[in-house]
Amino acid sequence: MTGLQVKKSGAPTNKAVAATGGSAFGAAITTLVIHALPGGADYSPEVKAALATVITALVTGLAAYFTPPGAAEAVFRAADGASVSGKIVEPPTDSG
Repeated sequence: MTGLQVKKSGAPTNKAVAATGGSAFGAAITTLVIHALPGGADYSPEVKAALATVITALVTGLAAYFTPPGAAEAVFRAADGASVSGKIVEPPTDSG
């Protein structure tokens, strides 16, 4: 990647977007799973909440894990040592 630069970006990464979608999808899956279980409608609210938490976390994690980073995405260390996401950009050409 000679000549390329990384610039800090506040835009969400592919993985962040996938995790958000996975979270919403996980909540919908939870409803289907609870109703598919024998006697699922009769479970206590605490059990339903626990199932919702586990299923949503699992689907969210899987969505983020299996989504590849974007071709122009990068993570780098800022001057203060923090990990920062950024975009890989072509440097401006010197027209002189």
